[in-house]
Amino acid sequence: MAIAMEEECTGQTLSTLRSDPLKTALTRKSISEFRLMKQFKDNKAPITSLDYDPTGTRCITTSADESLRIYNCVQGKRDRVSYSKKYGCSLAQFTKQPGCVAYASTKLNDTVRYLSYETNQFIRYFVGHSGRVTSLQRSPDGSSTMMSAALDGTVRIWDLGVSGPTVTVNPKLLAGNASVKASGIAASYDPSASIVAVVLASSETHLFDVREMKRGPFKTAPLLPDITTESDVVGVKFIPPFGDCILISMADGTNQIVDAFSLECRLKLGLAAHSNGVEERSRVLADEDSPASKPMLHEYMSQRVTVTPDGRTVIAGCDNGSVVYWDISMTKDLEEKPPVLLNPTGVWNDTHQDGDAIGV
Repeated sequence: MAIAMEEECTGQTLSTLRSDPLKTALTRKSISEFRLMKQFKDNKAPITSLDYDPTGTRCITTSADESLRIYNCVQGKRDRVSYSKKYGCSLAQFTKQPGCVAYASTKLNDTVRYLSYETNQFIRYFVGHSGRVTSLQRSPDGSSTMMSAALDGTVRIWDLGVSGPTVTVNPKLLAGNASVKASGIAASYDPSASIVAVVLASSETHLFDVREMKRGPFKTAPLLPDITTESDVVGVKFIPPFGDCILISMADGTNQIVDAFSLECRLKLGLAAHSNGVEERSRVLADEDSPASKPMLHEYMSQRVTVTPDGRTVIAGCDNGSVVYWDISMTKDLEEKPPVLLNPTGVWNDTHQDGDAIGV
């Protein structure tokens, strides 16, 4: 487990560590010393998503081999495994209800499925999307709601007790674009669950007030002009703990950090020598004869990048087996005019050969 702390070991840090020795203070030094301690080689195909429960004691993965696996992070062992051979699976999320997860289908239809992993029985199907689901996130305010975005161009908010969406919006239509289909779309709550960011294809970022989503975005801005039109968005995350910045990830492996108020780009994260695995794994996932078929490419790419809970470090998995990270804590003091290109601060497990989805 990991908790966000200040750079120096303050009294609060020491108190926390004494009360729970399983926790580790996230300092620049401790992050640089992260090492691979244990491997689970359970999957027969790439892992496509990873999520922690709210307590951080369990994580769930989905894989192109159509399995959902839950691991006990305290004991360091696999806890449960379920299969979704009929519908496929990706983007699994723990929900507010203990013992339950929601995940996106990858075959037959685009339904979001609500599963009790303790009984291995479905509780509910969330029906409505007519395109592959590309984002799925539980509300960070602890309520019984979650949000999805899909290639039908819509963003939907769901109540776990109801099969139909409580809110459905099409950002492209609200922005005056007559085209309904989206070549790429990603959505994310801010830490307070009051704002939603939606990024469309390689073109625009929209900010919505959760209470008034049907009124359309209150802020819209284009992505960087050097983002290629062939590279669709695969992920968007508000950077904790305050959500004053947004991390946007593209299918070509590029990442940018934008100001959550102005939507102006502040940082571009370079991958340097560690980016050479992106194209290789993309070819594997796009191989129609491979268990990891092309529809899984978006889910895999969207899970390559994450942010530590303190918002100081961005982490990305690479296909050469390494995990790179960027220390973004000092970037507010840079005198250089944004956007600033920031190369990786360090790398973990440079000889590890099966790095996949990343979660913190």
